[in-house]
Amino acid sequence: MASMTDVIFLLLIFFMITSTVVSPNAIKVLLPQGKQQTSAKPLTRVVIDKDLNFYAAFGNEKEKPLSLDELTPFLQGYPTVRLYVSP
Repeated sequence: MASMTDVIFLLLIFFMITSTVVSPNAIKVLLPQGKQQTSAKPLTRVVIDKDLNFYAAFGNEKEKPLSLDELTPFLQGYPTVRLYVSP
């Protein structure tokens, strides 16, 4: 009579062999290739501090102080804005 260890070992070998034989039924799809590389757009940052001072910058530039009247024309040129409110 075979021991339990021998039976488990044989079952393990059986499932390892049968799993490599079975191939998945997947549909092969040819995806179109892009013609140009897309890049990340730089963000416009607006910082408002606790004294309600406004600072704005585009991309990696340092924030420069702006008044509320200057902020609107500054933001109209840049479509993507990230807003920071400092405590």
